[in-house]
Amino acid sequence: MSQAQTASVAATASSVTRSRVGLGTQSTVHAAALLRAWSRDPAVVVQAIVFPAFLLVMFQLVLGETVTAMGGGDSVYGNVGLVALVGTMFGTVSTGLSLTAERESGLLGRLWTLPVPRIGFITGRLLAEIVRTGIGTIILFMVAIPMGFRFEQGIALGVAAIGVAMLCSLGWAVLVIALATVSSGKQIVTHLGALFLLMLFFNSGFVPVTEYPGWLQPIVRYQPMSPAIDTMSSLTEGGAIAAPLALTLLWVAGMTVVFGGLAVRGYRRAAENS
Repeated sequence: MSQAQTASVAATASSVTRSRVGLGTQSTVHAAALLRAWSRDPAVVVQAIVFPAFLLVMFQLVLGETVTAMGGGDSVYGNVGLVALVGTMFGTVSTGLSLTAERESGLLGRLWTLPVPRIGFITGRLLAEIVRTGIGTIILFMVAIPMGFRFEQGIALGVAAIGVAMLCSLGWAVLVIALATVSSGKQIVTHLGALFLLMLFFNSGFVPVTEYPGWLQPIVRYQPMSPAIDTMSSLTEGGAIAAPLALTLLWVAGMTVVFGGLAVRGYRRAAENS
């Protein structure tokens, strides 16, 4: 048998073998493996859980009464939404850096050769990010309860608020994967963390939008964090839901569409060159 025929047979056998593993199974297994690895990684635990919980406590102690007095409602509701999204974004930065480490160590390349659906590596990573965000948000809600946080609109809408944070993690994770898989991904993701830090102080959860200078208010009101914070606050404390939820969905859909293809191609290129 010629070399070309041998390669053709091997490729066909690999394709048949891959088809025996369902995408759902592969995604779930890969997500579980990532979550176990992240739970043992101090950087991920600190960025995704410890830092947000500490930030929430500090915001309430230092700014809580002042923000409440500004008339934007009880500050704890806005702060919980704000810090939940901060945990989401900084968590994706930390896991993005771990993705670059996997590329540099050759792990991505070794995983890429396994007889499983390759798209499952990306969907599994996204699933892991969503689950991590959900766990972190639940912990934040528990930390906020002694500060006066309550599910004023009922448990069902409170669960929906957690779902909003998990949904946002999808858009941010796609963005980070797309950037982390380029050759200079480590530097880009690090700079992205600096942008997230800036966004931390310019959103509707930090102080009411009306407290910012007039020229800055539209930017603060429509940047990706603000609609999601407003949605989470409305679902827990009360208020308009439809408009901020629609903006949140638009931001998530936009990031997923714009960066989704780049993330898939970048991940494939990073794995093949690993």
